[in-house]
Amino acid sequence: MAARSLRADAFASVSRIIEAARRVFATGDGLGTLNRIAQEAGVGIATLYRHFPNREALARAVYDRVFTTEIDPLFQEFERSDAPRGVLLDIAEQILRVLERERGLAASLGDIAEATRDLLRRNGTLFETAVRRAQAAGNLRPDIVPGDIPNILGMVAAGFGGTTSDTATRRRYVGLLLDGLNPDRAQPLSSSPADPERGSR
Repeated sequence: MAARSLRADAFASVSRIIEAARRVFATGDGLGTLNRIAQEAGVGIATLYRHFPNREALARAVYDRVFTTEIDPLFQEFERSDAPRGVLLDIAEQILRVLERERGLAASLGDIAEATRDLLRRNGTLFETAVRRAQAAGNLRPDIVPGDIPNILGMVAAGFGGTTSDTATRRRYVGLLLDGLNPDRAQPLSSSPADPERGSR
């Protein structure tokens, strides 16, 4: 019972830290100190460091929470669709809306593309299903592999995230980028993306 209570306390502390960090980042202070975040969360700085060794690790945890509630649900439509371009455009736009709104968070993430890809890769099985369905329907070029999707959306996040361009302009150029998924008149791709697990060894 005592161990369970400790786990519950630790979970509550982590949750308070993440919510406090999101509030601090929302002020636009991407370089807000961890001391300030700990104070806002009502925990000691040692407790914060025990769970998050640096600002980037904390920012990624905040991004994970926002991603789970605001972006992950859109992938249900992607899984059902055999014409993924429009759905991926909606997902890309939502990612960019989050990064534009959460500017302090975006400033603290470090590599936005990598952070976005890591979260997207949780949907690996879903990508596999959706890509194969769209290719069978002739709506996605045959040389696209499921691993391309997180990479493409990661590049969108890095290239457009936090920019001051208006929504219509972003949609225009993200749409132009996603036209590369179209099978009509597509030129063969050079190779499949490197397996991130193999590449890290």
